[in-house]
Amino acid sequence: MNVPTDRLLIMLIVATGFAVVVGGWAGGLVHTEATGWEEIGLRVGIAALLFVVLLGVWQVFKGVDEERS
Repeated sequence: MNVPTDRLLIMLIVATGFAVVVGGWAGGLVHTEATGWEEIGLRVGIAALLFVVLLGVWQVFKGVDEERS
């Protein structure tokens, strides 16, 4: 995975899968259970969590690249 496009392709797959499974599930719960500012805050929290997880996966892939070089 020393080619950046390989890492980007894998990240696209991971991001899509994670967003659909976790983001969709949690977003559905937020939509049915929360209203007003609480709903907005929970949605922002879910998006931030998704972003942090994706950054973590990116760092893991970056570490794998550095170990192989």
